[in-house]
Amino acid sequence: MTKKRLDKLIFGFISGASKPVSTREISETLGIAWHTADRYCLKLQMAKAIDCFTIGKATAWFKK
Repeated sequence: MTKKRLDKLIFGFISGASKPVSTREISETLGIAWHTADRYCLKLQMAKAIDCFTIGKATAWFKK
């Protein structure tokens, strides 16, 4: 899977969610490693496309 496609998949998944989604939910739904999902979410956050908040040790992502 290409990097651009992965960005679009993750952004599309977060955008289509009715509530914030955790990194674990993203990785399990898209079938990618947790670390990969986390890394790409951080890249999207730096691009100001998504934002996050933490609940305990979990990070929840949502579209800005």
